[in-house]
Order: sequence, then C-alpha cells, then structure tokens
Amino acid sequence: MKKIFVIQPFSPEFLPSYSLIRETVESLGASVARADEIPSMGKTIIEKIYEAIETADLIICDISNSNPNVMYELGYIHALRKPVILIAQRTESIPFDIRSVRALIYDFEVQKHVVEFRKRLQNAIKDALENPSAYSNRPKTETEINSVFISYSHKDTEFLNRLLVHLQPLESEGVIDFWVDTKIKAGDRWRNEIEKALKRARAAILLVSADFLASEFIVKNELPPLLDKAEMEGTRIIPVIIKPCRFARDKNLSRFQAINPPSSPLIMLAEGERESYYDQVAEAVEKLMVK
Repeated sequence: MKKIFVIQPFSPEFLPSYSLIRETVESLGASVARADEIPSMGKTIIEKIYEAIETADLIICDISNSNPNVMYELGYIHALRKPVILIAQRTESIPFDIRSVRALIYDFEVQKHVVEFRKRLQNAIKDALENPSAYSNRPKTETEINSVFISYSHKDTEFLNRLLVHLQPLESEGVIDFWVDTKIKAGDRWRNEIEKALKRARAAILLVSADFLASEFIVKNELPPLLDKAEMEGTRIIPVIIKPCRFARDKNLSRFQAINPPSSPLIMLAEGERESYYDQVAEAVEKLMVK
C-alpha cells in the first residue's frame, strides 16, 4: 500500500482540509497520516517527521500562511527530492519565495470549489504516484505568476490610460506584468493572446461601466474564465466602478469588493479622489504580489 504523509499546521482551521485529503487518499487505496497521528515510540516530533518524509511515497504539503514548521519540512522534502504536492488556502497565503511554484488552491467557504479541489487533488495524487519523478525534481516555476489582466471597454480608454500610469512603476520594478489588449502587436492572433493572458492571470482589474457590462465579448469571453479562476485558483478580482451602471445588481460581479463604492463612480469624482482610487488599485496589486 502506498504511503502518503500530510504536512500542515495542527490548528483547527485545517481539520476540514485534512479530512478531505484523508477521504481522497483512502478512496485511492493508499494510507495517509499526519505527524500528530504517528505514535512517538520514544522519538521526538521532528524525528517522527524526518522518518515519515523519508519513508513516504508521496507528501502533501499545505503551505498556507507561511507556517515556519511546514516551511522547514518542505525544505527537507525538496532537499531529498521526494515527490510532493503543494496545496494552499489561497494564493495570497503562499510565501513570496515559492509563490511561482504551482500549488492547488482550496476554499472551503465555496462548495463548488471544494468539489473541484477534490477532483484536482485526486488527479494529482494519481499522477504523482504513477510518475513520482515529475513531482520530486526541482520545483518548476511559472514566470507569469505575477500577471495582472485588465478588462475594460474601449469606450473607457481614458480611464485605462490613467490606471496604467499608476501601474507602470510596478511593471518597471518587475513586481507585476500587466496585460491589456493594447499590448497585442500587429499580426498577433488577438483571440489566442487574450486566452493565454486570461489563463496566466493571478489578478484581474475590471474597469466597470455600462459599456463594460454591455460588451458581448467581455461578458462571454473574458468574465467567465476570470470568475472561474477566482473560485478555483484564488485569482483576485478587483473591480473599479468608473461610470454609473448596474454593478451592484449584477449577481456575478457584486460579490467582489470594488475599490470604490458603486454610488461613487470615478467619472463623478474630482481629480484628486480619482487619483486616490487609482493608487488604491496599485496598492492592492502590490500587496498581493509582494506579500
């Protein structure tokens, strides 16, 4: 029987995720344990963990909130080149140094997300047990992990241009790589470029107006994958209300906290107030990427 060892903090908030992991592992005919379940047999906790890591066929490591014990043990796992699957509560909770390493994101407040996480975890475990070398090599990173997708209506270009001024220093410093359709070069297959940008986005800024909500392309091609990524992968959605519109009555978008109140769209504000909100967008993105 394959042995799977789970590393995560022992606090109560992680019990639901461990229960799901246990059910998933056992459904695949493997055994599962955490350090707090292993008899001491006269050994210290760290000795038990060393032995469990060394003898496991696969390790599942929850890197949420940068728990120091978990991070120490993950370093030992990587040094031994043991196969490991990383999971985390959300992308904001992943430590900066390994934020570009692929992890499975979960959110137990959304039932749909729980179901999807179970499926992705099950598939990852199957794959890791069949192809351990793919999970035991030096972690592969995604250079696009700090990508920010900006969705807007072309009728609101003046607001986009001002936002880009506030984001430009972050891109110049290498903190983010923002993507907007103005970056599509002549000859590029624009639909393919947009699809690729949507897939790698870790955050999305929505410049919301009546024109934005009336755009068939945005509503059918940009918003669905972004909303799915928000639920399944923890992609941060940052709405900015630029003109009066039905944002607050839109069941899909209104669940995301907008930078400014829907009752105070940017177009109705003085220049100083608009600049303050643009700066809040830049600050939110910076905190997400650098935390």
